[in-house]
Amino acid sequence: MTQECKKSRLAPSYRIQTLTHATSHPLGVKPSGNALLEGADPKERREIRSKNLGTLADFPEELLMELFSYILDPKTLHSFACASRMLYAYTYDEDIWRKLYMREYTRLEYMQRENKSDKPIVPFGCSSWKGTWRNTLLKLEPENEALIQTNNTLYSDMLYRPYQCSQIDYLHIFRKIIDYEKASHELGYNLNKDFGIDRFSESDFDQEKFENKYIDKPFILHSQENNGRWPVWSIDDLAAEYQQVSFRQESVKWTLSNYASYSRNNRDESPLYLFDCNSEAMNKIKDSYESPDIFHKDFFRLFQEDGINCRPDHRWLIVGPARSGSTFHKDPNNTSAWNTVLSGMKLWIMLPPHVKPPGVSTDSEEEEVTSPVGIAEWVLSGYYNDAVKMAQNGDCLIGITFPGECIYVPSGWWHTVINLTDTVALTENFVPQPILPKVLNFLKNKPKQLSGFHFKDLADSIEAFLTQKGDGIKNQEHTKLLQEFVNYRDIRNFDNEDCGILSDCTVKPPIYEFLVELLAQSKNKDCLSWALEKAAKLESIMLREKKLNSARENVKVSELWSNLTKQADTAFSFGFTEQ
Repeated sequence: MTQECKKSRLAPSYRIQTLTHATSHPLGVKPSGNALLEGADPKERREIRSKNLGTLADFPEELLMELFSYILDPKTLHSFACASRMLYAYTYDEDIWRKLYMREYTRLEYMQRENKSDKPIVPFGCSSWKGTWRNTLLKLEPENEALIQTNNTLYSDMLYRPYQCSQIDYLHIFRKIIDYEKASHELGYNLNKDFGIDRFSESDFDQEKFENKYIDKPFILHSQENNGRWPVWSIDDLAAEYQQVSFRQESVKWTLSNYASYSRNNRDESPLYLFDCNSEAMNKIKDSYESPDIFHKDFFRLFQEDGINCRPDHRWLIVGPARSGSTFHKDPNNTSAWNTVLSGMKLWIMLPPHVKPPGVSTDSEEEEVTSPVGIAEWVLSGYYNDAVKMAQNGDCLIGITFPGECIYVPSGWWHTVINLTDTVALTENFVPQPILPKVLNFLKNKPKQLSGFHFKDLADSIEAFLTQKGDGIKNQEHTKLLQEFVNYRDIRNFDNEDCGILSDCTVKPPIYEFLVELLAQSKNKDCLSWALEKAAKLESIMLREKKLNSARENVKVSELWSNLTKQADTAFSFGFTEQ
């Protein structure tokens, strides 16, 4: 038997068992299917539901849960819950209390901004985390929480499934994959030759190899010969160093000590993810590391040189507890990225730009990306196994990064990331030379998808550029567009908002034109004509695809065919009805 064959046999299946056992719901709520398995009488269930909910028993569960969202304070919601054990179970759902907190936080944050106040934001006076959103809002210690049982009266996927997802154990589910990937990590090369992510020593991977062979393919860099290459931080390390510094966690901005408490003990289906680029601590953190040499050549640095200061958000500290992560997305502005794990483990599922991820739908322009489920639901529903099947067909890569490993995410690649353990990471977006044409094409033709450019910074930088180097602009149309944008700033007097959210902006931010002119007067001006020529070809291909898609959408469907397919869809039915 050959060595290659032995390796192949040693490789585990990357498919997982999704029929996992979940801890019983704290209030005894069961999945809907259990009603059938346990022989629950439908008529008796309806009577119990009517007795517990009264008129609300006629509401579908979705509408009932929507109704709770109109309750605006914790005390009223708690009082409503005490009307019956079934209402108690419905209002026990964590998402209701989380949304209540977030809504109040958003309101207070808006008021703080309007009043130019620096007063701490404390929704409903909740200053400390109590293990769940419900306990936090009710200021209730976990040991004093009443767990009123439903006593086999409530079978609901809507209530049970989120709790099941909140209890998912990724270390158990992915244990074989983790062991195999850890072996790759320790050896320093990729054992999974079929659909794994290639690993290289940072010292052996040069600029030429990156730009000529791997610019459009993910890979992982390690520095086993240099243990101090990256800082080693855990969530607790950061909390000790920056205890009272506030970081952005999605919709809220908490101190790191409060977030650390949340990370250690929460029951969220999708835990809050710290993804921060603007905190005061980032000024210190950015000086504690240096990106790999092959990523230093970055054309977006033009947005932060020679008095220009409008580079889009690009440097991030990422912190998340086990079960957190990011759903499928592409990195902003068609940039590439690198991501280094400082502590913990991250599972990566990555697909090339033209391959749509399982469970994800988009419009033709990819302006709207819909993923109807969270990460845990995506895994348990079988979409991860679908990704494995796609990987076996060459359409997906799967791998795990460990502390000290830096993964490269190519421009335009779909990826989802699952934190298998509590994790701290650093990431940066950048524009190496080979993808410059793609980025130029994106900036020119995808204005609704631009992200991270801030209105005032952009306008001020354009004004400074026109003052210093405006005479060197050869394209007068560019001069006109740049000046119009500066004038528009003076008229509208916008705050420094993200250009991507200014839907009422009647003057398009001339980001493409600005980058072209920055390039034209930079030390890299020799590559401008090449980049514009390549970008024009990409634009031509994109327009051709648009026309083809439009033609397909306008094809008239035969009425006879429609009737036949309609009949086929409804030709057979068991005809079960609930008595």
